[in-house]
Amino acid sequence: MSIVLTQDRLKRLMDSGLRGTCRPSERMSQLKKKVNRVDPLAIKRLEQVFFSYADKTRLMILELLADEELCSCEIMAALGLTEPTTSHHIGILERAGLVKSRREGKWVFYRLTDPNAKALLVKGSALVKETM
Repeated sequence: MSIVLTQDRLKRLMDSGLRGTCRPSERMSQLKKKVNRVDPLAIKRLEQVFFSYADKTRLMILELLADEELCSCEIMAALGLTEPTTSHHIGILERAGLVKSRREGKWVFYRLTDPNAKALLVKGSALVKETM
């Protein structure tokens, strides 16, 4: 949508009285200030975290890791995944900072990095249940 059309729509909204009595240019300035207060690095990090949560396999891995540390072979067995698929999904979770690994000999164990990851799963599940 072009900037002219956007400004026209904003003007019509302001003229309707639904957003107070300020001029469209003032409202645009208010909104731009809000956007400029957002930390771009925090938004990028949040994007990575939500991308990690946006896949059913990764959600199941997070659910498995919510209560205990697991070896990758246990995750594979529980979800019926191949090693490459498991590694792919765990890699995404690690890059997002949600999962940490630890090596013990030839075995690699994974755990959640932060209890807030589990809390987000719980809150997300509650939200889904409320909207059903």
